[in-house]
Amino acid sequence: MQAGREAFGPAWRTRWRGSLGIAALVLPSLACAGLLEGSVTFPGRTIPASTIYARNLDSGVVHKVALRRSESSFRLELQAGRYWLFLRPQEPGLAELYGGHTRFSVCRSQPNASERSCSDHSLHAIEVPATGALAGITIDDWFLEETQAEELDRILGEAQNAAEESIELGRPRFSEYRAPAWESADRARLDITDERVTPFLEQLDHAAGAGANFAGRFALAHLECGVGCRQVAIVDLASGAVTLPEQIGRAAALPCRADRELVFRDDSRLLEHTHRDGTAVITDYLLWDITQRSFTTLAQYRRSLERFCGSSPQ
Repeated sequence: MQAGREAFGPAWRTRWRGSLGIAALVLPSLACAGLLEGSVTFPGRTIPASTIYARNLDSGVVHKVALRRSESSFRLELQAGRYWLFLRPQEPGLAELYGGHTRFSVCRSQPNASERSCSDHSLHAIEVPATGALAGITIDDWFLEETQAEELDRILGEAQNAAEESIELGRPRFSEYRAPAWESADRARLDITDERVTPFLEQLDHAAGAGANFAGRFALAHLECGVGCRQVAIVDLASGAVTLPEQIGRAAALPCRADRELVFRDDSRLLEHTHRDGTAVITDYLLWDITQRSFTTLAQYRRSLERFCGSSPQ
């Protein structure tokens, strides 16, 4: 990059427009899913907390995954196809910027490439395979043309304003994310190296003793942590590891239909987490990574409190 860009000088393109809250993202079946892995670079400073988006160029479907502050790597499970990959920071002062995997990214990764020869900042279409992993993809171009940025605004705006009925029809399904069954009759002893789990050892041991109820070999437990508070934990019966997932954290009770707060199955890696956001109710569709023991967000479904409380369980 040129020195001016590295230092956020005059070449840094800043666009101040009304922010777009992403209310809902529609996802298709991922029965034939490939894995996309890559990294993010940000000029001149720490990588901000961000949201990474992958848009299927054939179906128009938008997938997303959160990136924590200072985190530089990401992974997405995607249906086979062609995608645009771009990023939007979620920190004050940066929320109107876009970074992307562009033709500039591809060009400057070539041997003997120069800044002058790599001048096309339009998004580059990525081919995601039906199986296996596509690795080494970079999001490192923060100088998208204004017309390209406006196109991304339009794409995210369409995702926000999509009809509720279409979103519900396109939501991820438990059957699309099967997990192998837990075959062993023996479970590992609890790993208590994380001091946060110490107050809940009796509850965790009881939950693990009851057997797997999530993603094949995991026991998901609601831990009592005080009046009106519940901590959610996931125990790996194979290793004894205990995870306290941030995405569902200290789950608060819903004003109605409390049974829909967490919905999951013993044979699937998908979990539905429904929670209140002001006058709206949001369902996050979370995919559990068995190896990493962590969740990624596949989609969100937002509807009014009245609609949620007045509708019957799905």
